[in-house]
Amino acid sequence: MERQFEYGGYAVVVCAVPNAAGGFAAQLRIADAFGEPAGPTYEAIAGDAPTPEAAVAMAEAAAMRAIDAGEVN
Repeated sequence: MERQFEYGGYAVVVCAVPNAAGGFAAQLRIADAFGEPAGPTYEAIAGDAPTPEAAVAMAEAAAMRAIDAGEVN
């Protein structure tokens, strides 16, 4: 499951990646929405969740926090 959106001038892609042990990893990738440098400027795993929907929600929240905190350059 994957979701794309724009937040704070950045293009964000969040997805749920199945874990081998069960559950889903919440993965996020953030890139400049205006196309300055190619490729993601920030990538992270936000944690694990029992369902893909929960993993996507967790990744969305983590992406917004990272942008708001200025962790993305």
